[in-house]
This record gives sequence, C-alpha cells and structure tokens, in this order.
Amino acid sequence: MRTCRILEIAVWVVLLALIALPAAAEDISGQWKAEFKTLYGGGLPRESGETTFTFKQKGEELTGTVKSTAFEETEIREGKISGDQVSFAITRTFGRRERKMTYNGTLAGGEINFQTSIEGFGRGVRMVARKVQ
Repeated sequence: MRTCRILEIAVWVVLLALIALPAAAEDISGQWKAEFKTLYGGGLPRESGETTFTFKQKGEELTGTVKSTAFEETEIREGKISGDQVSFAITRTFGRRERKMTYNGTLAGGEINFQTSIEGFGRGVRMVARKVQ
C-alpha cells in the first residue's frame, strides 16, 4: 500500500514538472536567407536584394551576423528568442550617420517572418527568412 502511494506521488511530481517546463523553442542556429524590397525615400536607397542571417542560439540568447547585398556583414546585438518570437538589433550606416536597425520576427513552419525598423525612419521592410539546408 505504501509503495503504491509513493509511486502515485512520483507520477504526479513528474507530470507537474513536465507541465511547468516552458515550451522548447526551435533552435534556429545556422544560416537563413531572405529576399527584400525597400520602399525607402528621403536619402535611403530603393532596392531589392538578399539578406543572409547567420544565427547562433544558446537558450534564449541569440548572436551572429547579418549581411545583405546592400551592406557589409554586421554583428547582431540584443538578440533573444522567446517562444516563437525572435528579435535583435544591428547598427548600419545610412548616408553618414549610424542608425540602429531592429528586427522583430515570428518563427513558424520553418520560416521567420521579420519586420524591420530603422531608428529615425520608423518603418523598414518585411521579409521572410528560410533556413539554408
């Protein structure tokens, strides 16, 4: 009888521990590519091209680089992943001024849907990144 009660308690402890675990986010480490089209004006280039993301994920921390046809490779800062949400920032030079560019994305079905914004300009571009196999 006592053994049965101990087994029942152990099962409940395991079930509660599993429920308490946060949903494991997909590891996005590796290279991702996205095509983009800009609609910029006011001194920013109007163009289309490709962006390559090289991500390194460690838990919720995200590091790596971003490189596009318009800009050199740039280090990711303030990168984090929380559930299906991906966010980070980079610094790019527009004209003669450095500006912070933020990326906010949602991971779904092997894609990351990003919306970017540029300090001082507000809106940026939307792009869908897909992992390079």
